[in-house]
Amino acid sequence: MTTIRVLFALVLALAASPAAAQQTTGHITGQVVDQQGAAIRDVVVVAKNAATGFVREGVSDDNGVYRLTALPVGHYDVTAERQGFTRLERRAIVVDVAHTTTLTLTLRVAPVGQTITVTGDSPLISTVSSSVGEVVDLVRIENLPLNGRQFANLAATVPGVGLGFHADLTKSTQYTPQVSGGNGRNVIYVVDGGDNNDDTVGGLLQLYPLEAIQQFNLITHRADAEYGRSAGAVLNVVTKSGTNQARGSWFMLVRDDALNGRTFTETLTQIDTQPYRRYQFGGSAGGPLSRNKAHYFAAYERTQQDTKQAVDTLGLLRETDGIFDTPVRENLFTGKVTIMPRGGQYLAFRYSSNSNSQPTGASLRTARSAWTTSTNAYHSMNANHNWVLGRSHLNEFVFQYTTFKNQVATSSSTPYLMFPNGVTAGANPAAPQSTEQVKWQFRDDVSWAISALGGLSHDLKAGLNWIHEPRLFISTTAGSAGQYVFASNDVGGPIQQATAIGGAAAVNIPLDLYGLYVQDDWRVSNRLTLNLGLRWDYVQGMPIDQSQNPNFVALQAAGRAGRFAGTALEDFGKDPKGDTDNFQPRLGFALDVRGDGRDVVRGGWGIYTDFAYTNANALSPAIDAAGGAGFVFAAQSAMGLRKPDGTLFRASDPLSAIASLNTVNTSIPPLVGTVLSPRIQQPYTTQSSIGWSHQLDAATTVTADYVDVRGYDLNLRLRANTIVNGRRYLADLPLQPNNFNFRAAVSEGESEYRGLILGMRRRMSTRVDVSGAYTLSSSSSDLGSASDELDQNLVQDVRDPFGPVQDAPSMRTDARHRVSLAAIVQAPWQIQVSPFFLYRSALPVHSFEGLDLNADLNVNDKTSRAYRYTGVNERGLAAFEETGACDTVNCSRRAPFSQLNLRVSRSFSLWHSSKVEAIAEIFNLFDAKNPFIPLMTRRLSAAGAPLASFMQPTAFAGDFQQPEQRVGQIGFRLTF
Repeated sequence: MTTIRVLFALVLALAASPAAAQQTTGHITGQVVDQQGAAIRDVVVVAKNAATGFVREGVSDDNGVYRLTALPVGHYDVTAERQGFTRLERRAIVVDVAHTTTLTLTLRVAPVGQTITVTGDSPLISTVSSSVGEVVDLVRIENLPLNGRQFANLAATVPGVGLGFHADLTKSTQYTPQVSGGNGRNVIYVVDGGDNNDDTVGGLLQLYPLEAIQQFNLITHRADAEYGRSAGAVLNVVTKSGTNQARGSWFMLVRDDALNGRTFTETLTQIDTQPYRRYQFGGSAGGPLSRNKAHYFAAYERTQQDTKQAVDTLGLLRETDGIFDTPVRENLFTGKVTIMPRGGQYLAFRYSSNSNSQPTGASLRTARSAWTTSTNAYHSMNANHNWVLGRSHLNEFVFQYTTFKNQVATSSSTPYLMFPNGVTAGANPAAPQSTEQVKWQFRDDVSWAISALGGLSHDLKAGLNWIHEPRLFISTTAGSAGQYVFASNDVGGPIQQATAIGGAAAVNIPLDLYGLYVQDDWRVSNRLTLNLGLRWDYVQGMPIDQSQNPNFVALQAAGRAGRFAGTALEDFGKDPKGDTDNFQPRLGFALDVRGDGRDVVRGGWGIYTDFAYTNANALSPAIDAAGGAGFVFAAQSAMGLRKPDGTLFRASDPLSAIASLNTVNTSIPPLVGTVLSPRIQQPYTTQSSIGWSHQLDAATTVTADYVDVRGYDLNLRLRANTIVNGRRYLADLPLQPNNFNFRAAVSEGESEYRGLILGMRRRMSTRVDVSGAYTLSSSSSDLGSASDELDQNLVQDVRDPFGPVQDAPSMRTDARHRVSLAAIVQAPWQIQVSPFFLYRSALPVHSFEGLDLNADLNVNDKTSRAYRYTGVNERGLAAFEETGACDTVNCSRRAPFSQLNLRVSRSFSLWHSSKVEAIAEIFNLFDAKNPFIPLMTRRLSAAGAPLASFMQPTAFAGDFQQPEQRVGQIGFRLTF
């Protein structure tokens, strides 16, 4: 693909010609008219940010249309003047990131020198965009209760968005926004125009100090063509910049167990409330380097948390029960310089770092031996330059360099033990491992305007994005101590499956990601705008070279012989080929119903291609292709593994005791046993929406949107070698290992999300700011989990792995109802009260029957009946009921979730404009238990009674990676 690189390099070199975009900035546009509504041409329109001195000027065209492009986020005073008319001033117009503010300017015929000033009437609704989403501004960022100060949590205030935890152990304390049936790995995270995605495990890569976040725009559906690498949503963040005034802040927040409620786990295990101490502190400073020319800004934040986790193995491993530390440490820093030279230019340079350590694997039912620690270090350097030439031409160039390194340490040298009741012990199955990423990004966007008589105009944008990743590396020796799956809740009981990994794996997957787009926002009339775009994305480096992987060679030979025709493996046998057809048309409209900006109907359709993070498909095949590490032992028996003398194999026995049962050919090097389809595709969605926005008054809007998102080519690691009609499905092939653990990474999954999204937003007015949302939705996929996750062990019949029984509710995201309510109330005496309430109805869960009903030697068969959690008593025992036939996987339902957080503060004035704010916050005010129910086994034999652990919670609020129990914190924030 050298040709593509040369093409991109040439385009980058030529992109300094006039051109514009809005990933780091916002626009003001509109029409200048007289009192009769007739267009006025040649009106000089100027926007000025008084805080920084930034000025941008435009002139209205023959249709009266003006454009003020690439405005850094902030408040602007807009003036319009032409000889023979009044001079109009519009004060404090809000400009948001990736948002176009539509502002009609009405001039009156009057003597020269007369000025009319209007203050505080920023439009609430964009009349030119068909996208669905919302801006989370500084008011919400600074004043809502925010557990952990992770800015992405506030995405839950945006209509249609849920909140969950990242599914990967390297980010076990990171929250993720759930959009369109995904769990955050289908969202593209953009910070100051730079890519901020983890290409190994997906999701958000680097965190930033909350003091450094100016605002973010979350586009939940129907983004324009300038956005790629996302099949779900776009979270576009802009960091703060300095101003002409030297300003700063310092904060300290403290938590202590004296302010907390007792966790439900502590009650069940009859232990005292455990020590809980967390300090979060930091601050910011910014000001002028040269007034109206250059500014600086810096922010730092540290988290130091010391909490405890109780372990109760339900009597299986009493010697491992107890109370253990779960420390979390994190340091965040951001420094930024902005420069405004002459000639309509704007430059920004930013450096950010993030280092953290956190436990992984900790839970009530996991012995301390299976816990480990994950450490991360991130660094990023970002440079942005936008340059306006003439009346409406702009070029924006972004360069970014990022590095990331993760390490997950070894936890134990003993085998990993798994019991039907959810208890686990021994070596953590994912440790040790390390991940490294080095990423270079070059992005250039250009824009220009074309106007025609009759009111028609086109705002055109085009651009390219090149992400060069020379190092996408992972190494691991996880699983070398062995893994045992027990048939019963008895340490001395039968073991159904025993495996072990041998060797050391280290592999690098260099990638280049290319994106090209063109976008036309066609202003058909003053009331109707069409958003028309086309995008193309390509990933060079996929599929990887697997010519040295004997498993891949075997499948290719079988495929060429016609072995897989009409099956999920049908691409094997074809020559490897990259996914080059990712053309993504996007069509939308925005109709200003009455022409006054108070009622806008919007809708559209588009195709959105994602990037399949490498852990979803390529990592294990790359290890095998490099001759790395894999299974050296694998044996399985539904009735329990037995030694040559007929006695059961026990956990205390060495694997050599059942060497004769080993299905792995040890005469050849060990392999992970995963192959990648030679025609692997990048996942994509089609997104359709229709919606309406209505402005109730000068501060309040309501919205209603219906969205339909269909996912295709979703990646899945299919366990393709189960038993079919008494023999393994691939038994005739020379595979290593030739057993259940063999996997094939294919891209044939599908998903569907449908939602009715209702929202209300009242920006700060009469001392009240309110946002609320209700979402009625359904989310399903044939992957077993969310549309951007994968659960490889729920396939009921390998011959039809995407059949009707697999098309089921998405395990992590299918909540029928979601509610969010947030408010900021400025009470008398400088007191402020800010509640934030979240509710989510019950999520699905797969209920295992516990029997190998289809005789495929995989005990993952679904129950015949579906079950629903109905409540938990004070002894921690959950009640549940049958709800009908179980027709698909994930047919049962967990517990609902609710949480009310509250922030109360009072400000005290100090010298000049300085003040200190005393803060008290309570998270989970009503101490909701919020129990978690994992995948559950119903029984262990055909005649056996249901297990006591069936449909029983294994974690509650306050346990690791669970929402908090009632937790209080106090602190202060000084601004000066």
